Amino acid sequence: MSPTTVRNNYYAILGIPQSADSATIRSRYKRLVLDTHPDRNKEPNATAEFQLLQTAYEELYDVDKRREYDRIYRSTIGPEEAKNQKIAELEKRLVQLKVELIGLETLLRNLTKELVRLLAEGDSIKGEKERLVRERNSEERWWLYICSFMPGRAAEFTRQKQLRERVMTTMAGKQRTKEWNINLKLAEIKSLKESIQSIHSVECRTKVEIRRIEECWRQLVILQEMERVLAERRNQREQADRARAATQANYFTKRNSYNMWGF
Repeated sequence: MSPTTVRNNYYAILGIPQSADSATIRSRYKRLVLDTHPDRNKEPNATAEFQLLQTAYEELYDVDKRREYDRIYRSTIGPEEAKNQKIAELEKRLVQLKVELIGLETLLRNLTKELVRLLAEGDSIKGEKERLVRERNSEERWWLYICSFMPGRAAEFTRQKQLRERVMTTMAGKQRTKEWNINLKLAEIKSLKESIQSIHSVECRTKVEIRRIEECWRQLVILQEMERVLAERRNQREQADRARAATQANYFTKRNSYNMWGF
């Protein structure tokens, strides 16, 4: 059994913790056999699942096999599943950020449309106010000219002036209200843009973290493979040395035997 051949989490297949004892392993296996046996399970992959369950039981119930499997589990399977779980959590976070980003961008578009409308209304009020100012200045000059010839029209001039001032006051109030709403929308848009930028930053950092985890795992796999190759070469050299030593010992034994008989 080598780290490059074991790819299944037998503890997960049996649904037991890594600290489970032999009695727990056997009890759990017996319960699962009843559900996964091909005679009862009619799924297309029932036979493969049953065989995998048997393999998991055999590897974990046997003390020596389990000791070797646990060594491999700690070095490969456990870290790989932890890596996959971490990446899955980060990818889930990316999906959540994407949904949140879509919502904020939609809200930003709506606020921008509202701001454009308020600006247009504000420009309209400003234009109307400027028109009233021009009319007031023109009419005042005309009324002053009339009153210079007809003093009795001064009261009418005063009434028209007061009416115009009330209209101007109302128009100024509308303009201030529009300006306040515009400033409020601008503040909301600024806050939204900052939130969107913050989400983009978190999204970028999350993607970088995923790449970092994958790169660390790739380096670990390469290192483990190098260690496996070196271990195989070391075993091969040790076997060759033992075979050479055995050949030499056999040679000297035969030579000593020949010397004993005078050859």
